[in-house]
Amino acid sequence: MSKRFMISMWVALVSCMLLLTACGSQQTGQSASPKEEHSEQQQGLQTELKPEEGAELLVWESKGPELDFMKAVAVSFEQEYGVKVKVEAVPAIDAVTKLTTDGPAGIGADVFAAPHDHLGNAVMAGLVLQNDVLDDPAKNQFMTSALEGVSYEGVLYGYPTAIETYALYYNKKLLPKAPGTYDELIQFAKSYNDPANKKYALMWNVGQLYQSYSFLAGYGGYVFGNGGTNAADMGLNSAQSVAGAKYLQSLKQILPINVNDINDNIITGFFVEGSTAAIINGPWLMNELTNAGVDYAVAPLPLLPNGEHPKSMSGIRAVYVNSYTEYPAAAKLFARYVTSQENGKKRFEMTRQLPARKDLMAEPAIAQDANIMAFLEQAEHSTPMPSIPEMGTVWVPAGAALAAIWNDNQEPSIVLDKAAAQIKTAIQSKK
Repeated sequence: MSKRFMISMWVALVSCMLLLTACGSQQTGQSASPKEEHSEQQQGLQTELKPEEGAELLVWESKGPELDFMKAVAVSFEQEYGVKVKVEAVPAIDAVTKLTTDGPAGIGADVFAAPHDHLGNAVMAGLVLQNDVLDDPAKNQFMTSALEGVSYEGVLYGYPTAIETYALYYNKKLLPKAPGTYDELIQFAKSYNDPANKKYALMWNVGQLYQSYSFLAGYGGYVFGNGGTNAADMGLNSAQSVAGAKYLQSLKQILPINVNDINDNIITGFFVEGSTAAIINGPWLMNELTNAGVDYAVAPLPLLPNGEHPKSMSGIRAVYVNSYTEYPAAAKLFARYVTSQENGKKRFEMTRQLPARKDLMAEPAIAQDANIMAFLEQAEHSTPMPSIPEMGTVWVPAGAALAAIWNDNQEPSIVLDKAAAQIKTAIQSKK
């Protein structure tokens, strides 16, 4: 997770550039949206999509099994619709930045993959077309959190391909049964913990907001209001977030290590060695643990003392249609085709990434995999990471606040007030 987190941090640094690009076009009287002639073609696409005559598509996707999947789908799409599709390897994390120049130049991909937290920058720069091809029954086949993640200011843009969040890994030799509550883990720690020998009941990346957010949100806390879209509504220092932070702080009794000495590599190492009984991490860790021979299982995050499910942050993988495409109908048809039930099943089989479609839950390959189902259950209790550009100002102050709360036992309300003030100042400075 550390690499993914640092990537998100890096993306935050380029958000200013994208915002300035969008604002500059507006100030000079240029429209941030491309060719108006597409508007007529977009009408009625919800009920029927037909590719334009002579349409050819360029698609960007990251290297790896997802690229293999996209190439396979491109072949079947061409066979079915007669539209040639060229797939190029472009990292999803780079797609929006690359499209900033390639889109207006007419050389960008017609359809591109990108993580959902880049969507705000893409919309502000006028780079994506709305997803107006899914009617309500079709939307109902996707997880609500997945659709929320690929929407911006209430408008649906993306076509979700996968969802990622974190859950609880536990060593079945040390914990034969998954703990249903954090209280159970605390009781287990009283007889298991041995800090001198690096034995801990539970470890997670405490100083990282991405993972520790589950405690704040489990008590009703949030970062930004309106589902993460209203930067004017700062919730990091709300009474609910403070309550969650106080409970998080109490868990240092079972993990007496400062945040400087906790990172994903250390946590994974301790778990592989069999000294840590349970850790919090995402599905991307399963292959590593399996290859290491760890006898593990996955469960949703344990219930909090208030009886609520911790609300983990989630990331949504999706494809989007470039607003500068010459073939919007064909591009939308392809994006919908990629995320169909049949291709969603194929994508899971090829990538093992958690599907965003609810109607795939009954597929034997998914339903019979207890670990995958545990992640999907936690995903139902997840909140998409805010995708607005202002989220880039949150990570560093929030991380410093968590460190002060954990390392120095500082009062959470005071520390979170300070972090919120820093974030508000940073947001104002970018306007």
